[in-house]
Amino acid sequence: MNDDPRDTLVARLICALSPVASDEAPGVVPNVPDSAPGLPPARLAAVVAMLVAAPAIVAATPPGVSKGRITALLLPDERRHGGALMVLLDRAGVLVEPRSEALRWREPRPFRSADTGWIIQQVQAAARENR
Repeated sequence: MNDDPRDTLVARLICALSPVASDEAPGVVPNVPDSAPGLPPARLAAVVAMLVAAPAIVAATPPGVSKGRITALLLPDERRHGGALMVLLDRAGVLVEPRSEALRWREPRPFRSADTGWIIQQVQAAARENR
């Protein structure tokens, strides 16, 4: 077991930087399970509420949700759900449609509404459909 703190720093940097560069081909759904992320419904609602208000999403340039931005805001043990959350937000219809299908998974997409309750409701409904 290597307890070198530099390894942890390197791992954090890789995690923080990896969502910026996408390996996905244009128009290809990210490689995530075809189901809702493994978060309990209450935690899913809390995460969605956090995303709606997060300055890293609403005040970013350009504003919007991306897998990398979601992942950066999640707890370390939840970060593996970043891609699944992005897919779920897309399926729930709460994000503005991309300028083109090729950009669906490659650029940040703003929420269609600022109504947190509506967004949570739509996401939870989409999550139930995918279980």
